[in-house]
Amino acid sequence: MIDSHGHINTQDVQNINKEVDKINRLRYLKAFVNVGLDYKTSRETIELSIQNDKFYSVIGVHPLYEGNIQSIYDLYQQQNNTKVVGIGETGIDSMKDEKEQIYKFIASIELANTLHLPLIIHANNTNELVIKTLHENRPLYGFVFHCFQPNIEVLNQIMQMEGYISLGTPITRKTAKKSLEVIQKVDIYHLMIELDYPYMSQNAVLDGKNVFDRIKTERHIEKEELEQILDDNTKRFFKKMKL
Repeated sequence: MIDSHGHINTQDVQNINKEVDKINRLRYLKAFVNVGLDYKTSRETIELSIQNDKFYSVIGVHPLYEGNIQSIYDLYQQQNNTKVVGIGETGIDSMKDEKEQIYKFIASIELANTLHLPLIIHANNTNELVIKTLHENRPLYGFVFHCFQPNIEVLNQIMQMEGYISLGTPITRKTAKKSLEVIQKVDIYHLMIELDYPYMSQNAVLDGKNVFDRIKTERHIEKEELEQILDDNTKRFFKKMKL
């Protein structure tokens, strides 16, 4: 498995060395995409990616966090960026004023296009607005709706734009009827999996297996074949990832 989205930094975990060691010891985990939330955490993702073979970095400013996109560009230029594989997470969240978020979202799309990197999107109750923004400001090197909130109409639009979605622990809940419909209808070659640790998962071993098994059951695909498909999808999306 490649975990396409998580957060290991000094802001989100109490003991960063312990968490890094835990991920490095997970035998089933081939790679971990560590996603920044602002300048400080983005810098940490770069540093951890250089120090640990399994770790890859995504840098950006989360919709609910402070920071400007120019600083992220400067960070990319100033640091060893060989394992920076994407820009994000960025997008729009309903919990905050949308105007400033849209401005940063568009700036993030422009940065991703400038650096020839894919975009990692956060859309919390804002799927339609995010899609509208993407139609008006096209990411040229791919995009993924991380922890996709189930909406078949939006899913169809994402597929039409050759976008990706990633799914995590919400699909394992008993109330996940809409998510199961998404699993059944998504283009399997545009799907990735994630744990969004530590926000959506506390047990990487168990939760990763449960997410994988739910997709396997709903799509009726053998374990080895599904492993290969999901890993290939993630490597195709994150083109700088070397495995």
